[in-house]
Amino acid sequence: MSAVRILVADDHEVVRRGVRAVLEGQAGWVVCGEARSGREAVALAVALQPDVVVLDITMPELNGLDATRQLRRLVSAKVIVLTVHESDQVVSEVLDAGAHGYVVKTDAGRTLVEAIRAVLGHQTFVSTGGHGSRERRPRTRGAGSVPGAPGPLTPREREVVQLLAEGKSNKEIGVVLGITAKTAETHRAHVMAKLELHSMSELVRYAIRNRIIEA
Repeated sequence: MSAVRILVADDHEVVRRGVRAVLEGQAGWVVCGEARSGREAVALAVALQPDVVVLDITMPELNGLDATRQLRRLVSAKVIVLTVHESDQVVSEVLDAGAHGYVVKTDAGRTLVEAIRAVLGHQTFVSTGGHGSRERRPRTRGAGSVPGAPGPLTPREREVVQLLAEGKSNKEIGVVLGITAKTAETHRAHVMAKLELHSMSELVRYAIRNRIIEA
């Protein structure tokens, strides 16, 4: 039987090291790559074709939810989202984005291995952290279904919103997205008009409310 190949994505090195130690303690499992941002996670997943991607919900350049949506379109890997948040709303957002599993970071030491085994067995895994209860249930979505991004923005516009809210200039956004600064400026104008926003502070508040970035 071939090894289970896992990609780990988190912008904190200490978290990546801890997750790697837990996973590589399992016979036949190997961490094939590490990413520090959602964008890097997507690129590495396409290049490495892992069996499972474990990624933080809060990452720079591309958050975990939008990264999950891209991963579901581009690779066949199972996706497990790690988060510090414990709420039904976040669980719904994670699963609606297309993730196969939801693990609370405070519970990861006990449940991440179980979560990976569950998703490899074609089950959805939801961890409820400190409350101690866990749930497995069969996936109801079709294998090829890919949920769309919520709200009025396109996936590219959500990327632009995150980068703007992180303080990047049009030129910097162009470098990250592989577009010209002029195109980035056009995206910015379209986003502001579509959302009826008039300042960067309003855009940042929108990004926080819609979990594109963290406060």
